[in-house]
Amino acid sequence: MTTPERLQGFLDGLAANLAAAREAEEKDEAEHRAGLRAFFAGLAPAVAVAVQAQKVLDRVAATNFSVFRYFKENENLVSGIFADLLRPDGSHGQGTAFLRLFLQEIDRGGKDDIRSHNEYDSLERCVVHTEYPIPRRTLESHCPSKRGKIDIVLKLGDAWIGVENKPWAVEQCNQIQRYLKFLQEEDAKACVLYLSGDGDDAKTIQDKDKNHYLTIPYGRTKNGPSVAHWVAECHRRCDAEKVRWFLKDLHEYIVRMFYAEEPEETT
Repeated sequence: MTTPERLQGFLDGLAANLAAAREAEEKDEAEHRAGLRAFFAGLAPAVAVAVQAQKVLDRVAATNFSVFRYFKENENLVSGIFADLLRPDGSHGQGTAFLRLFLQEIDRGGKDDIRSHNEYDSLERCVVHTEYPIPRRTLESHCPSKRGKIDIVLKLGDAWIGVENKPWAVEQCNQIQRYLKFLQEEDAKACVLYLSGDGDDAKTIQDKDKNHYLTIPYGRTKNGPSVAHWVAECHRRCDAEKVRWFLKDLHEYIVRMFYAEEPEETT
């Protein structure tokens, strides 16, 4: 039978053990904090050297500078850059190289109903339009105020490709469906490409028409098409050093902004 004295002795012992454990824990924590302080104190000189080295490097290399930091989520500016890269007579001087790579990027989507890159004739005569207006006859009755302009339209002879660039903006009323309807009035095999900043499919395309629709995410994917992969390939195939530096900067911007999975290295 437990006596009051034995119970009290047990409680006193338990309290002593808890106090000892708490004291040991506080000691370990104090030693841990002291160790961290010593570690970071020892690291400070190395950090100072690294910061100074970075300043010296930036003096001649400006490693943090990127012209794309001035975009401020300007969708039209990005579309204009892509359009110029796609033009065979663009200022890049690479002829049809970037356009051909873009068509090959579409092939990576694996859509049988979308023309493959070798089905297009006369790439040299490709005409690239920006802000291509949609005529009023194409408008839906429930979207009377939405005239619509397709960000980029490629005309390769009788073949049409529409490109809607959505790195940041949301879709307008029935937007992608309206664009595909218009394009297929001009070319029954036309397709619409949706450059998606978040990688999601367009919400304004009907399932029955998705065989002529393709999402191309900005961020690099393991197997499918992406804007990051296309730009990296353009950089790799480009012969003009000035343009190569531009493409390298553009690729790094896309990787940073859109969290490209497995970013493509450019050298």
